[in-house]
Amino acid sequence: MSNRHLARTLVLQSLFQWDFNQQSENIHKILENNRKEFAPDFDDQGFSEHLLTKVTENIKEIDGLIKKYAPEWPIEQITIVDRNVLRTGIYELKIADDIPPKVAINEAIELAKTYGGESSGKFVNGVLGSVFKEMQEGGEKKEFETEPPREYSAGGVVYRIEGDKVKFVLVLDAYDKWTFPKGHIEDNEDKEKAAQREICEEVGITNTQNKGYLGSIDIKVNEPNKRPVPKTVHYYLIETTDADLTITDEPEIKDAQWVTKDRALEMIDYENAKEIFQAALKKLNIN
Repeated sequence: MSNRHLARTLVLQSLFQWDFNQQSENIHKILENNRKEFAPDFDDQGFSEHLLTKVTENIKEIDGLIKKYAPEWPIEQITIVDRNVLRTGIYELKIADDIPPKVAINEAIELAKTYGGESSGKFVNGVLGSVFKEMQEGGEKKEFETEPPREYSAGGVVYRIEGDKVKFVLVLDAYDKWTFPKGHIEDNEDKEKAAQREICEEVGITNTQNKGYLGSIDIKVNEPNKRPVPKTVHYYLIETTDADLTITDEPEIKDAQWVTKDRALEMIDYENAKEIFQAALKKLNIN
């Protein structure tokens, strides 16, 4: 399940409970409780909170659109699941300016099929299809039709040898996740040089030696109120003799530490970063 699909699922669960109880509860506390219960380690970088806020802020307009595009169904007679799938779907399709139409429609249909009744997917598809058809006929288009340009970054698994021990650098990023130092590749910059430059800038290491390419990962960077940006990050195995770490003043890095292999495996928060670390251990012949 993708991060945003899971976030939308949490929003739907929260809207369902809020609606079932006549909208009398604090919906943001409902979301917080659902996240703790069903996805305690999930970090969607504010997407679910933003979506929930915008749906509830615009609920009168959204419900008016439901009545317009599903006139044969009084809104109070639509099932709670279908009603709130439509609320999120119509918001993302008609009001939000950062979600492609196909994504808004397909995500809503999948939620309806998963959590609604036998005909929920067809019903939601019909309503949202009518909304989108009128948007097209009226010349109303999203600000974008294609994915944003891919960004490229480079970084590395930095290590140093202390006697018979090997230690690695981990950094605490802006989302309070432990990972490896990395940063943006400048125009026409070599990936390897970019990796070493970014490592030096982020953790203050000046003596670096490239010990080989570890591979790349593809991610999408999600920020509230912005479209997800595709990014490819290239990683290298970097040896240093420097012991002191000096973190940057920029907000992207909150802390940096030298840690052992076992401690690194416990601390690394991203699964794709763990895969890169395993590649580094294999190259170093460390079990």
